[in-house]
Amino acid sequence: MLSKSALTVVIGLAAFLPTISALAASPGSQPQLQLRPIAPTDNITGLPLLINKIGLKLGRGKQLREEVVHKYFHGVDIKNIPQIVECFHPDGAIIRDVCSLANRDVPYEQVAKMVTPDFLGERCREFLAAHPDCKVKFHHGPTCGRGSNNNWVYAHWYEEGTFSGNSQGIEPDGSPLTVQGQTRFLVGNDLKIREIVITRTFSRWEEALLEKNSKNNIPTFITQLIIE
Repeated sequence: MLSKSALTVVIGLAAFLPTISALAASPGSQPQLQLRPIAPTDNITGLPLLINKIGLKLGRGKQLREEVVHKYFHGVDIKNIPQIVECFHPDGAIIRDVCSLANRDVPYEQVAKMVTPDFLGERCREFLAAHPDCKVKFHHGPTCGRGSNNNWVYAHWYEEGTFSGNSQGIEPDGSPLTVQGQTRFLVGNDLKIREIVITRTFSRWEEALLEKNSKNNIPTFITQLIIE
């Protein structure tokens, strides 16, 4: 006779058999080209970690890492700040902004800042407040690099919307949001983002915020990443 807890696990595993089968499938197929972020799969409480460990053991780590990055972009798309924060390692993530003019003569190893997940979440909240209708789309969806030890996930993304919300005291001008970038995410075996390397353009709101804070000599998330 199975105990109640054992029965719960059995029922849960049965529910996830299709997922396990997919994870066990041949890893040789090319990733499907996605034009929009994929929503994270609904999970039974207590089972996601087990399923993820099984997937890693079955050689599906690349797929799982891509799903983490999809989850991040999906969080931006639906304005879910806790979902965004959850994607990052609790100790923080290294951010390398290689598109800053201030960093053009700085060695790559020195173009980095460690920031907390909550800090990243707040930055996204500020951006989304300025662009409440922001939608994320992909030129090329999250794709993990080749090689058994390559844990980097690459994405060529763009965002559409309008500068229609007040954020950080900057009045909106209704201009279209037309930014894009190529970002790579280092996703660990714990399926948490540990490092981001960003090459991107900037929205009118971000440019205005940089100008405002540079005049007032006020450090912000953007000035810390781009100006310093």
